[in-house]
Formats: sequence, structure tokens, C-alpha cells
Amino acid sequence: MSKEKHNIKFPEGFLWGTSTSAYQIEGGIINDWSEWEKSDERKQDLEKKGKKVEEFVSGLACDSWNRYQEDFSLAKDLNNNAIRFGIEWARVEPSKGVWDVKVINHYRDMLECAKKNNFKIALTIWHWTNPLWFRDKGGWTARTSSQDFLEFVNLVIKEFGAYVDYWVVLNEPMIHVFNAYVIAKFPPARKNIWLANKVFNNLVKAYKESSIAIHKHFPEAQVGITQLVNNFEPAHKFNLIEILISRTLHYFWNHRFLKKINKYMDYVGLDYYFHDRIVWYPPFKKNLNKEVNDMNWEIYPRGIYNVLKYLHKFRKPILILENGLADKNDLHRADFIIDHLLFVHQAIEEGIDVCAYFYWSLLDNFEWAEGYKPCFGLYEVDRKTMERKKRASADVYGKICKDNGIIF
Repeated sequence: MSKEKHNIKFPEGFLWGTSTSAYQIEGGIINDWSEWEKSDERKQDLEKKGKKVEEFVSGLACDSWNRYQEDFSLAKDLNNNAIRFGIEWARVEPSKGVWDVKVINHYRDMLECAKKNNFKIALTIWHWTNPLWFRDKGGWTARTSSQDFLEFVNLVIKEFGAYVDYWVVLNEPMIHVFNAYVIAKFPPARKNIWLANKVFNNLVKAYKESSIAIHKHFPEAQVGITQLVNNFEPAHKFNLIEILISRTLHYFWNHRFLKKINKYMDYVGLDYYFHDRIVWYPPFKKNLNKEVNDMNWEIYPRGIYNVLKYLHKFRKPILILENGLADKNDLHRADFIIDHLLFVHQAIEEGIDVCAYFYWSLLDNFEWAEGYKPCFGLYEVDRKTMERKKRASADVYGKICKDNGIIF
């Protein structure tokens, strides 16, 4: 007896995409990250951990600065109708007030190429990296940081605004605040809670000013950020301490930034990777980890449904701008995508306005402090030749995009 097949359809006009970021794929960028990677302090830290330094230096990345046409073709082959990529501030404004015309023209060529491929474009303006001159002024701790950023945003509006469908002004601001100023895992690697709060406030200010500026020129613009939203849950639903810890973490990690900028958002951008099962004793997190990815992150598809229910409270369209899996051998990625999308579909059926899903990532790329080891790509990249090779899971995702649904 044949097993009954189910055909799950997504709403008409649903956006299917893949996400990348400029620094992680372009290659050849000089900014605060590239200099920190090569610092003596960073090298010594890696050597102490027995890691090969060269695996943690971005260098040529995926050479997408020169291969963007090929990469857009790969996304087209996946039947994507949307794509997310970024503009690298340090390329556009290498010195304060100095705009690189060749770089601007190159980015315009990229945007035109994306439009010729009929992609809706989600353009990321800031994805954690900063020009050296901005770093030397104190980065996001500086009093003038939001003004400096606004000048860059105004340039982006003028030169590229006509191409943009969704403005992603900031990528995961809480990651920068926490990793750079609380645990010192990202540059400038300064453990200082006072500075962390200052950076938080400056990023809020920068976002609000940017949103106002974009809407001044494009009143109907869709402007927002991507927020990494973790699914915090008490391990025991009647344990008051675990409930309190979960709610506190949720407020400071997920909610506080979005609450501050809510009036200036046209959509909510979601990045979902983490489920955190909270216990009352140190280290306060104890996941069951029945399935994990190559980075030992728990695979927990129901979590995306839980965070979508939370984001629904903002009463705005929701774009899932990142959701992906580090899975070098491609053992779990196809199931990962399907399982998460089934929960996304459930949320939509319950009236939650989810209008896009972007898988992270199109390519294996430079994964920040983790270097090149994690492989999130639907396409693997040969580090020597830069050849792109499709993984089997790419065909699964491509069929979902083509069918605007899942048959299982």
C-alpha cells in the first residue's frame, strides 16, 4: 500500500531566496575585521588552541567580487526569486569622506545583474564590519558613529536605492554588541559592559536615522533589520527560576532592540539558528541535542515556529532572512530545510504573515571567528580553485522554490 503524499503550498508571491554577506564572500577587503584577523593577539590565541591561523583569515573568501555573475546564476538555478547580499562600507568609503567611484559602479553592476535575473533584492547595509578610519575613531562607541554611518547610508540611497526591494540596515546588532564587547570574540574584543550598552544605543540611533532617511526618498520603502532570535524555553515549565531566566534572556537578547526601533520598521527580519533550553544551575543551558550540526548547535525545527509566534506580536510582515545548517557532508541539510519550512507553513496557516524564506547560505564562506571550517552552503567552494560544486540538498531546495511548496 503506497504511502499518502502531502502537498504543502506557500502563499502566492512568497519569496524564496538565499543569503550572503559582503565580507564573507567577496574577498580582498581591508577593514577592521581583516586587520584583527592578522593581529598578533589573534594569532597567539589561535595557536594556543592548536588551530591553523590561515584557516581563520578571510583573504580571498569566495572571490565573489569577481564571480558575482556566476553566483547569481547559481541562485537562479535554485529557482530563487529573491536574493540577499551586502554592500561593504570599507570598500565604498575607504577614507573618511572619500568615495571610491569604481567600487560604487561595481556594486551598481551587481544590482543591475540581480535585477536582470528577476530577483527581489534584500540589500544589507551593515554586516558587522567597519572601515579602518571608523574603527580608529572608536567604532560604534564614538559619539559621531551614527552620523558617520548615516552619511554612508545617504550615499547608498542615492546610488543604489532604486534597485532595493528590502532594506536590511543592520545585521544582527546584538551579536556585535555581545561578541565584541561582552565576551570579546569579535573585534575590537573589549570586555566592557558600559561600552556594550553605549554601542547598543548608538546602533539603535543609527537605525532610526537611517530609516527616516530612506523613507524621505522612498516613502513606500520596506526597511528593517535582521534580528537573531533565539528560542529560549525553561527546561521545566513549572520551575519559576528557569521561567524567570528564560524571560530575562528573551527580553535582552530578542526583544529589547526590536522594541526600541519598532516604530521605524516596515517588516521584521528573522535569523533563526538557536534553541536554548534553560536550567536553573550553571551554565544555565542544557539542550537535549538529539540532533546537532557540525558546530554542535542543536537542530530544533519547532523553534522557528515558536519565534515566529513571538514576532507576530509586532503586527508586521516577517522575512526569514537567515536559516541554515553547518553540514559539510550534506547529511541533514535537506531534512533541515523541509522540517523548518513545515513549521513556517504551520505559522502561516495560523495567520502569521511570513512572506519570505532565505536559506543561509548560497555558498560555503568565511564564518567569522569560526573561520572556514563550518560549511553552510548549498554550494561548496574549493578553497584553491574557487570552483562551486552543488550539494544534493540544493536540488531539494530548488524544487521547493520551483513548486512554491513541499511534497512529502
